[in-house]
Amino acid sequence: MKHIEKIKFWAGITLIFFAVLGGLIFYLESFEVIDPLFIYDTSSVWKAYDSSSMTPIFLGLCGIAGAMLLNNVKYSSTVSEN
Repeated sequence: MKHIEKIKFWAGITLIFFAVLGGLIFYLESFEVIDPLFIYDTSSVWKAYDSSSMTPIFLGLCGIAGAMLLNNVKYSSTVSEN
C-alpha cells in the first residue's frame, strides 16, 4: 500500500473503533454497569442537557466516515511471480 492508503486505513480503523467504544459506553451506562466500577460520577457526563444529545450523532458520523475511508482504500498485491 502507498502511504496515503495506509493513512486512510488507520484513520478508518480509528474512527470505527471510536464509534464502537462510545456506543459501548452508552449501552453499559444505560444499564448502570459503568457507574459502580469507577470512583468518579460518570452518569453526570451523559445527563448534561447542553451537549449530550449531540454525542450519538457524532459517534454515528464517526462510524460512517470510518466505513467510507475503509471502503476507499486501494489494496495492492505484493505477491510477485518469479
